[in-house]
Amino acid sequence: MERLLLLLPSRPQPIIVRYGITTAIVVVLFLLQVGLYSYSGFIGLFLMMPGIFLAGVMFDRGSGFYASLLSVVLTSWFFLRDWLFLDSQSIALILFFLVGLGLAAASEALRKALEKSQAAERHNELMFRELMHRTRNNLASVSSLLRLQARASTTPETRGALDAAAGRVQVMTDVHEFLRNPGPSGTVDMSDYLEELCRKLGDALRGARPVAVEVSAEHVELSRERAEAIGLIVNELVTNSLKYAFPDGRPGLIAVTLRQDGEIVLLVEDNGIGCPTEIKEGLGSRLIQLMAQQLRGEITREAIDPGCRVMLRLKK
Repeated sequence: MERLLLLLPSRPQPIIVRYGITTAIVVVLFLLQVGLYSYSGFIGLFLMMPGIFLAGVMFDRGSGFYASLLSVVLTSWFFLRDWLFLDSQSIALILFFLVGLGLAAASEALRKALEKSQAAERHNELMFRELMHRTRNNLASVSSLLRLQARASTTPETRGALDAAAGRVQVMTDVHEFLRNPGPSGTVDMSDYLEELCRKLGDALRGARPVAVEVSAEHVELSRERAEAIGLIVNELVTNSLKYAFPDGRPGLIAVTLRQDGEIVLLVEDNGIGCPTEIKEGLGSRLIQLMAQQLRGEITREAIDPGCRVMLRLKK
């Protein structure tokens, strides 16, 4: 709709522009009408209708009324030499003029409806962006409060749990940040999103250890809900690798891959000490399973040499 309005001139236009362009349109259509009559003997008044419509939708109903009157005047002038013909067509010309007036009014009403609809869309978009901005700020505040509480905690277990909760809230915050400049239909570009997410995780948890986090993600556009769920899964898996896969300061690599080929495949793998033989059913593991179920996907874990690989498969 916005593209359609971009094709139309802005309003209001100077009167000489409105009536000058309207005259040009009507004259061109009148010449086509004359050509049709010369070729087939058919008067072809219908050819003048698009000119009336264009004048009304481009400018205003006054221009459409002028186009209707000019069409009747030019047609009457052309057939002035044939009084009998003109007399027999007088009713048709009057009806054409009345229909032209109605078409001009309707075309202007259509233009106004398009403008109101565009204004409503812009208002809704503004309100949506404002809501997203407020939500992001609230989530960022919650994350900051959790981290402050973690620093004040006296036990490592409590501190770790609060830090993990803050990281999960930060994932949601990042999704809202990316939705400030959404893709088609309000989607998230997973390539940019995962790059940013993993960069922040690496900076926050790697410390001085020589552990690299690499992302290779195709430009897959997903809804906010699916992007958030995948982000939470990546957050848990990369965090676990950074914390436990490279003990004693050993170097390593964590690779995050996202591709689509009939289905969407997420891989998180490292070259650390390998997959644990027994997976504790903690909050992180339950969260990964819950997000996989929400995505209607299948998640598997396998040992590789060296390291561990976790794969998530889900339909587009």
